[in-house]
Amino acid sequence: MDVSSDTEKESLGVSPAVLAKRYLVKPNPWCSKLDLEFDVYCDAANPKLISYKSITKAASEIKSVIAKTPLRKSKCCVQFNMELHYKFELFHQTGSFHERSALYSLKMLDERQRAAGVITASLGNWAQALAYYGKRLGIPVTVVLPVHTMPDITKKCEDFGAQVILRGNDFGEAKRQAFQIISNGKNCSYINGYDHPNVITGAGTIGLEILEQLPGTQVILVPVGGGGLIAGIATAVKQLRPEILIYGIQSDKCGSFYKAMENNRPINTSVNHGLAESLAIPLVGYNAFHSAHHLVDKMVLVNDDSLTRAILHLAEEEKVITEGAGAISVAALLAAPNILPELQNKTVVCVITGGNINHIILTRCLDRAKAIEGRLIKITVRTFLNTCIQ
Repeated sequence: MDVSSDTEKESLGVSPAVLAKRYLVKPNPWCSKLDLEFDVYCDAANPKLISYKSITKAASEIKSVIAKTPLRKSKCCVQFNMELHYKFELFHQTGSFHERSALYSLKMLDERQRAAGVITASLGNWAQALAYYGKRLGIPVTVVLPVHTMPDITKKCEDFGAQVILRGNDFGEAKRQAFQIISNGKNCSYINGYDHPNVITGAGTIGLEILEQLPGTQVILVPVGGGGLIAGIATAVKQLRPEILIYGIQSDKCGSFYKAMENNRPINTSVNHGLAESLAIPLVGYNAFHSAHHLVDKMVLVNDDSLTRAILHLAEEEKVITEGAGAISVAALLAAPNILPELQNKTVVCVITGGNINHIILTRCLDRAKAIEGRLIKITVRTFLNTCIQ
């Protein structure tokens, strides 16, 4: 893989199966007691700093395959009292921004790694993107998903040719199971979907596109889970335009990056299920945090009520269907009371990262949002048996 020479020296050509059995022994406050598997590309004791040069290289590598996604001006600038634009990353083939990183990461594999295949843990979108490009490039892909993953997600991964394994109750457990599979003899490379250097680098190409499409950008609101997306975007944007503000938006159901910023280090965070499931990463990436923490100007937490309203808003006003994680940047603008008053009269870009939402969940979200906004009428009908139907 295309990583720094320091990483190459550290691995010393050791096979992935052996690397997976190594344990972190260096004393470091960033090391998690729960995350015992060692990933040479995501080492807590030796975090990698993502460079602007690597992002421009990634942009060159993927430009013949990955089309530039649209950046559109909102129809509701007056409502928000700002010049608001949306960067629609949900228009990729698999419905999320992860395609940039998936393609670049797979292209950077050497011939031996391509032949052996790759494995990853995911909450859905990353798995689909990796499976899609694995099939296109002829690289075997195994994805480990939590047992509660929606059947439509597992089916899409299988349709793209991936081997799907359902293990664990959350992302952390699924990730440990993936490393267990490697240690049991499956000779393939693990690609961390939010912290591998090539993954962060691929995500950073979004930042380059935003500045190319809207040079007058003043603020960018970025959804945050494990931190790879905001690390990549912030690295690209701050190199070219350091005055642009980078805000990270995260669900209050799992504020792992928010807490990492407060504590100046990644720490394990409890996960409570919510609408932004694909952002529910309990421990942010070591490389992501190392690269982003000094570039992020503000972290904001939003609740599910704001998320449902954001999904409804984008559906009604922009005619776009998004998932909870994809709409979370807009949720920060719809939160009541207003939590970002300083953005008024600014030129703001919201990154809309994905549109893979189950139709049942979507229906419930739209109804809930209308109820929150007082747009539903409750009717009670009393029958001749004196029972109530609501």
